[in-house]
Parts: sequence; structure tokens; C-alpha cells
Amino acid sequence: MALLSPGAIFLVESVPKLALPSGVAYLLVNYFKLPRWACIVASVSAAPVWIWVRSAYKNFLEEREIRALGAVRVPEVKGKWPGNLDLVVGRLRQAKDGYPFDAVEPMIRRYGRTFNTRILGVNRIVTSDPAHIQRMFATDFEGWEKGDKFRWQMSAMGLGVFIADGDLWKFHRQMTRPFFNRDRISNLEIFSRNCEIALSVLKSSEGVAVDYQDIAFRFTLDTAAEFLFGVSVGSLRDDDAAQSFGPAIASLQHQLAQRSRTAPLWPLFEIKGNISKKIRAFVKPIIKAALERKETTEGSSAESETLLDELISQTTDPTLIMDQTMNVLFAGRDTTAATITFLTYCLATHPTILARLREEILGQVGDTRIPTFEDIKQMKLLRAAINETLRLFPPLPGNVRSAVKATTLPPNTPGGKPYYIPKGAKVPFSIITMHKSKEYWGEDADIWDPDRFLDERYQRVVANPFIFLPFSAGPRICLGQQFAYQEIAFFIIRFLQSFESIELAPDAQPPESLPPASWANGTGRKKFEKIRPMSDLLLSIQGGLWLRLKTRV
Repeated sequence: MALLSPGAIFLVESVPKLALPSGVAYLLVNYFKLPRWACIVASVSAAPVWIWVRSAYKNFLEEREIRALGAVRVPEVKGKWPGNLDLVVGRLRQAKDGYPFDAVEPMIRRYGRTFNTRILGVNRIVTSDPAHIQRMFATDFEGWEKGDKFRWQMSAMGLGVFIADGDLWKFHRQMTRPFFNRDRISNLEIFSRNCEIALSVLKSSEGVAVDYQDIAFRFTLDTAAEFLFGVSVGSLRDDDAAQSFGPAIASLQHQLAQRSRTAPLWPLFEIKGNISKKIRAFVKPIIKAALERKETTEGSSAESETLLDELISQTTDPTLIMDQTMNVLFAGRDTTAATITFLTYCLATHPTILARLREEILGQVGDTRIPTFEDIKQMKLLRAAINETLRLFPPLPGNVRSAVKATTLPPNTPGGKPYYIPKGAKVPFSIITMHKSKEYWGEDADIWDPDRFLDERYQRVVANPFIFLPFSAGPRICLGQQFAYQEIAFFIIRFLQSFESIELAPDAQPPESLPPASWANGTGRKKFEKIRPMSDLLLSIQGGLWLRLKTRV
């Protein structure tokens, strides 16, 4: 079964379930020697009747649980098509033409911060309530998991730390945690080496429009690969293998995002093909070589130089190692590159803050000195600018949990009854929606303003830390959080030391990637956005961020 495509597995499992009622009905009609027309009617109607009976029985059991828990059902979105299939079409259309997660806003206005987009009877309870996220992430952590449906949907990523649950998740986390210590994150040598190559590429394009996002993604890929594997991928030097590796990651992310948008029917769109084959083929020889090195150095007490060395010191299972490195590679490359890109975009469109940040940087480290870990700690505006970018453009704009058993989530309004969550129900939560909520961030929530993390407005986060979750929270909080902060800060410091002028180049932007004219009359960020954010699991800019740069003299 594991060799079959998701679509084939889905059909093999689903067809017998649908065919069995028709088969039983056919046999019964023939047994009682009823007319042929009765046989046809019974066979055709058996499956829908069986589905209705199962649904009615399931609803009866849920109503008993609701009464026992003293809860109410989550408001359900009513679609126009049978089974709410029009909601799937709406998701696909919004992903193609809309602002990321923009479709959530009208749902919130109509149904509240929590609503159920049930499709073909499968619950999908969407929330942007920080109290719900706190319950799932922290106070009832054991009651929530990623779940089997999520793991199958993300199966191309393996069973690494971001996908696994229970003991396997704990094992992966314990394997990885020792490597993200203070000594590792304060060692900026890897950042420096790859950053200088990236800057040289940018400098060679002075005066000519360049896709800054492409450079940022190549920089973080090279850095992540060196940190993970101790090898140079060479994407900044246009290495042929690396040039296919980056697009393969982007293709995989798009495929996984489409799975989410077309759930629960996504397997039908993947009758054949292995979407992670190229990536695993790239990583497999690296892991194999590292395992062979371990055999020749058995008994050595040398400290692990890479995360791969650390993993191999704890297990020699190539599948476990592959899954973990795949997970960390994705997180280390794309999230950091996206933040670097969006932060630079915000600086290019906010010249006053750009001038202040450059003044802070030059005042701390001057024009040319490479920053140290302690230098970065002193730059308060830089940290605030990173946080504000993570607020408006969180690299992972949403996530999901599933209920281990029938449970409840707090009501959206004081004094209300808690919401009933059936066992196994998927609960996606929109971080980007929460990060832009005027209820939590004030009337200026759509404006990029780093000072909100420096002045009295920051008390909102102090009072309710679950309104700001770029790195998750609770036991599953991102282990690489401080590593990411250091990498982003280091790159931006060296970038602003090198360039005095940063201008958007909309004339170089692919036409289809420019904001639609209708956005100018829209709400929220849409009305003044100069680029087109897109979400394929992680945020990025469609068509890239095209800039014209001028070096400092």
C-alpha cells in the first residue's frame, strides 16, 4: 500500500465502502425476487441512504456528547453546493487571486472568530481566537495533536519534529534540542560566510533591477544546508544541483498547500507521482556519507559540528534522520528568507524607519565591522522591526491541531457556552488573521510600525502573549527561534551597511504578480500593498521582490 500514490490509496479505501451498500441491496432484492426496476433503484440509492443513516447516527452521538459537556456547536458555514463543495472552489480561487487568508475576514464578521467549514461531512473548525490557541498549545497540550489526517496530508515531509505526535515527536525534539544552544546561535561564522556571497551577487546588479527574494532564499538555503549537513550547496554560486533543489522545495510546498485547500478530496488530484522524490534524492547521499563517516570514527568524543552529526550520534536509522532533516531544512530555509524579504520590502516603503534603523546599525557597528552576537542584542529597533514584520507577514500564517477526544474550546464571548469539538476534528487556526486583528492590536493594526514593540502598545503582547505567535508557543515552540532572529538580523545589518538606497522596481515585476487594481479599493493591507503576498504553506511574494540598489560609498 505504501508504494501506491495517495489517490490510489484513497480509491482503494473508499470504493469498497461505497460499493458495499449497493452490493448488499442488490443481493437482497434478488433474494426476494423483486422486479428489475427495484433492483436498480435499490442499488443506486443504497450508498446515499447508508451515508445519510451514518450521518444521522453520528449526529445523535454528538448531541449526547454536547449535552454531557454543557457545550454548543460551532457555527457552521452554509455553502451553496451539496456537501459545501463550493467552499473548496472558493479556497482555490482565493489562493490564486486574493490576499492570504483574506477570505477569513467576512466569515468572522458573519459567524464570529470560530466557525465550521464542514465539507462532505468532514469538520474543519477554523479559529483565530488566542484563547483557543492557548488551550491547544499550552493549557490542554496533551488533548491536541497534529493527527493522522494531517500526517497523511503532509506525508511527503516524513515524520519529523513538525509532523509527528506523542513519543515520536518527543524523540525528535530531544534529538534536536541540544544543538540549538547559546554557543551555536551566537556563532555567526556560517551567516557571515554566506552573507558576503549574497551581498556580492547584489552588488554586481547595482543599478539594475534584481529579484531580492531569490537572493534571500538562496542565502538561507546555503546557510541551512551548511548548518544542517556541513556541506556547501552553492545555490548563490549557481551550482546546477542547487538550482534544481530550490525549485523542488517550492514545488513541494505548493503541492502540500493545494492538498490543504482541496481537503478532504485532495488525494483524487494525486493519482500518480512522488512530490518529494527530488528533495530526498538530494539529501540521501549526504546522510549516507555521514553515516559512513560515523563508522570510521566510532568511539570518538569530538563535539558534533553539524545538526546531522548530532542526529547521527543518537540514531543510525536513515528514515528518522531523513525525516528530521527534511523538517528542519524547510523551516530553516523558507521562514527566514520570507522574513528577510518582507522586512526589506517594508523598509523600502518606509524611508523614515529605514533611516532610523541605518542610524542604529551604523552607530553600533559602523560602516564595515561585522556584527557580533552582543552587537545584535543592543539593536532594539532592529529587533522591533523584525517582530513587526513577523506580525504582519508571519512566515507560517496558519497551522492546525486535531482533538484527541471529544472536548471543548472557550466561548468567543464572556458568559457563553463552550464550543463542542468532536474527536478527531481538525481545527485550523489563522495566525495572520489574529496578528492583524484590530481587537488585539488597535485601529492601526494594518500599519507596519516597529515602534509598537517599543512603546506602550507592546503591553498588549505582555498582557496576552498568545496574540503574537510567529514561532508557535508551549511545548512545541520553535527550537530555532533565536537562530532565526540572529540570521535575519545579521543579514539586514550587513545589507544596510552595504547599500544606501533601496527602491522598489515595479517595472521589473512580472505583470501577474502586481497587486490587482481592485485591491486599491479593498480593506486592510490590500489597499496600500505594492507587492502580492502569497501563501503556499509559508508566505512569500508572488513573482519575487524586485529592487534597485545603490551601494554605499
